[in-house]
Amino acid sequence: MNRAAHQPRRKPFALLLFVLLFLFALDGSTQEKPNTPTTPQILSAASEPAAKQRLTAKDRKEVFEKVWKEIHDHYYDASYNGVDWNEVRRRYAPLVEATRKDQDFYALMSQMTSELHDAHTRFNSPEQWKNFRRQQGVTVGFSVDDMDTKTVVTNVIPGTDAARAGIEPGMVVLRVDDTPVADRIAEVEKKRQPSSSERATRWFIYNRVFAGPADTPVKVTLQRGDGSLLEANVRRQIYSATPEVTTHVLPSGNVYIRFDGFQRPITKEFRQALQKFRDAPGLIVDLRRNGGGDLAVLLPIAGYFYGKKTLFAKDSTRTGKPLSSYVGLFKLPLQLYVGRPGEQIYSGPVVILVDAHSASSSEVFAAGMQDTLRAKVIGSQSCGCVLGIAKPRVMKGGGVLEMSEVLWFSPKGRKLEGTGIIPDKIVVPSVVDLQRRRDPVLAEADKSLVRTAVLESKAATARDGKSEPR
Repeated sequence: MNRAAHQPRRKPFALLLFVLLFLFALDGSTQEKPNTPTTPQILSAASEPAAKQRLTAKDRKEVFEKVWKEIHDHYYDASYNGVDWNEVRRRYAPLVEATRKDQDFYALMSQMTSELHDAHTRFNSPEQWKNFRRQQGVTVGFSVDDMDTKTVVTNVIPGTDAARAGIEPGMVVLRVDDTPVADRIAEVEKKRQPSSSERATRWFIYNRVFAGPADTPVKVTLQRGDGSLLEANVRRQIYSATPEVTTHVLPSGNVYIRFDGFQRPITKEFRQALQKFRDAPGLIVDLRRNGGGDLAVLLPIAGYFYGKKTLFAKDSTRTGKPLSSYVGLFKLPLQLYVGRPGEQIYSGPVVILVDAHSASSSEVFAAGMQDTLRAKVIGSQSCGCVLGIAKPRVMKGGGVLEMSEVLWFSPKGRKLEGTGIIPDKIVVPSVVDLQRRRDPVLAEADKSLVRTAVLESKAATARDGKSEPR
């Protein structure tokens, strides 16, 4: 986690944690956001200025040495995830010396930081960092996942070329620019280092398969559910999206609430939603494709579910001591608590939905709620991308190093990095579910809450019966 859990990303976290809202450090100057928003604002490619050459050969060498040393001195794991960091320096030094362009140098630094197999440690070019701060990214207009051994469209962004071309969830991707998608995936796999988990690695790979500069074309051949083919020519577009809370009441009376990142505007909106539905029989919090966000947002939101001080998360550092400054603002304790008497808003049963794209702070939230028995978790195993970035390091020329300095654990001491959240009940949608617009994960969550309500009603009746005088 860093400033936002999760790469294509969102706002830097004003107070602390998690940015796995992944502008995942990819192998080039363009990055694509895995955490695809549902209501983006599509912008003109003209808003993306051409990169300028800012560094001399001496500058590049100095930045390289500084990046290497910062990681050497401050990375959360003294064993560097089993990587020989001194050997990395020897290997990359001649490559840096041979580099002539800033863009190639930044790609090289991104590649070097990826050697640590850590989704949160990455190097951003000045352009990537600027886009991150603007909450902007480049998209082909749809996202894909592995489903039933196929590469399947799971989400399409309204207003994009992809949506206008008729691309829909459930379609199987066959070819990209006339190359079989399996070949494109294999090509990227040869260049990519494994990340925090197999799920994070796959996420990176798929982003790279479709990555490219804004306003460039890509041809995609897809197969519909009836077997017919669709050949779509789309252009990559710059998007910008502000996270928001969406809610609706299910026929059962249970309330569904969703947001795509733990960002500043969310705290107030989430509180207002809970206050509005505080008497709902059950609550479903959808964190699928939630890439993370700000700890200063996560902790208040978690506190709304507790009526007393409760241990919610643990962390560790390289020194074993609390960080004296986290994002430059305050001392980060090794144990984090939420909840106060009189401040609980919702006390009813809760179900949290997660999937492979639930990352960073969303994983800390789900783990805290699960370990304290405050919520049941349904869906599929989360990303396992759960480290903390204390502060971004700005380098000469405007490049920025983000580096993991904190390892996070659940209240019961479960290490979350790599493993992530294992749901209480595994439910994975199929290709047919997508094609038929079914959401079996949500359906199971609703059924679970209904069953809980029935059991609680029976238990209350039994208690009342026992208390009656004979």
